[in-house]
Amino acid sequence: MVLKPALSFTRRDVLVGLLGASWAGCRRLPSSPELSGELVETTSAALAHRMRERTTLVPTRTEEVPVVILGGGIAGLAAAWWLQKSGIERFELLELGRAPGGTSASGVRDGLEFPWGAHYLPSPGDSQPELVQFLEQFGTVSRREASGALEYSETELCAAPKERVYFRGIWFEGLYPRAGASPAELEQLGRFEREVDTLIGVRGGDGRRALALPIAECSDDPKLRALDELSMAEWLDRLDFDSPRLRWLVDYACRDDFGLRPSETSAWAGLHYFAARTDAPDEDSAEFLTWPAGNGELVRRLVKAVGASRMHCEQLVLGVEPEGDGRRARVLVLDAKSNELRALIAERVIYALPSFTRRYLLSGFENSVDYHPPYAPWLVANVHLKDRPRSVGFPTAWDNVIYGSNSLGYVVATHQLHRERGPTVWTYYLPMADRSAASARAQLESLSWADASSAVVAELASCHPDFREHARRVDVLKWGHGMVRPEVGTLFGGTRQAAARPLGPVHFAHSDLSGMALFEEAFFHGTRAAKEVLGGVRL
Repeated sequence: MVLKPALSFTRRDVLVGLLGASWAGCRRLPSSPELSGELVETTSAALAHRMRERTTLVPTRTEEVPVVILGGGIAGLAAAWWLQKSGIERFELLELGRAPGGTSASGVRDGLEFPWGAHYLPSPGDSQPELVQFLEQFGTVSRREASGALEYSETELCAAPKERVYFRGIWFEGLYPRAGASPAELEQLGRFEREVDTLIGVRGGDGRRALALPIAECSDDPKLRALDELSMAEWLDRLDFDSPRLRWLVDYACRDDFGLRPSETSAWAGLHYFAARTDAPDEDSAEFLTWPAGNGELVRRLVKAVGASRMHCEQLVLGVEPEGDGRRARVLVLDAKSNELRALIAERVIYALPSFTRRYLLSGFENSVDYHPPYAPWLVANVHLKDRPRSVGFPTAWDNVIYGSNSLGYVVATHQLHRERGPTVWTYYLPMADRSAASARAQLESLSWADASSAVVAELASCHPDFREHARRVDVLKWGHGMVRPEVGTLFGGTRQAAARPLGPVHFAHSDLSGMALFEEAFFHGTRAAKEVLGGVRL
């Protein structure tokens, strides 16, 4: 069953929605580029929508499995990794997509790798011991310094230059456009940085940090959590931050991590973006770890550690219910490749699917929580170029941001290869942040490859005079539920926390249980859920 979008949009609506209001007055919108490309699916949308159907089909066979993991995103893979390293050999991981990874998926074409979603990991510290263990296993953490600080592999730390911003026709180093900034604007930037520095050092009445990773380590102090009742825009207003450049920087941050504008973003979440990855005031923020495939490289390592034989892709879960006296669970799953319907009787289930699927899949459990947070739709495009287009100003960096754009700009997938010439891939990110989540999904669903690729090419050509001479292919992927949105008042109302608690033999693990779609949060919930099940599984 393919769901039709509830709304319709003209081509002008779609392109203006993507490119922004500056294109609204154009008499001639950009035409489709003379390039090859396609709409890419990591998961069949038609297959995914079948989970909404209640089925009365009888399974052809029934099997008993100690542990079943539902979902092969980072949370599910982290759970599988922890079970395997803890000695559990008999478990199955069921993934709807054609390959594991979720929004950390990646691709390869003509020998070049590129991300289809998450493309970096801030280097974690000791507050994330399981993630550090995983990185140690594969040599990303090389050793500890005499001070006890972790030392990371030089080849995996993001190479310079790291960031630049396109501002008034010129590329400048860094994210904040300092060129031409007035003393008053620079004063506001400095004051904002001091406010963030103060929050980095704040401890609640329970002695814990106000803003940390994972957020389970953050203080429960009500005075600090009250920031969730403010929008990030309101917080800026209260402190008289009215500099357009600073407001743009905060807007970029909210769209980058949350797919939201500051007016809709919880101030707690917005400040977490700036403060959580710095250990102490006056210290630098965590360095970025990145790879040509983005976080797809971490997916590969997890699959290698767990063993591909335990993972089954193109598996559609159709239901989860108590079995017998309720101490076990029955999982109904359809193999899309063979069209075989199986019933799995599991002592424990790790439910690592997005929480909005619960209403379609869970039945018969007492005290079930209907946790349905909003999710941001995203468009991602991988642009294949035969050589590097020309830039005016600061040279091409890893992350290339366009001031005032609806997009986040692009990341150079080949940056870590240290090649300044020859073929490359630019990964372009566009969060659909200007509509409600449902309306944005409808707009995204209505988008054709021709219109999406036209919008991407039009924006990149506006920053690079000879872009069209070098571009040869544009592939586009739509993430309908790309990341959970931490909207105002959604983080500490109690529903999110209740949704993380087990339902009998079912344990929950997904980044949306933190209210923020971060790799670190997904990994935390995966290993947490795996620890929960270990005491109740017969080896």
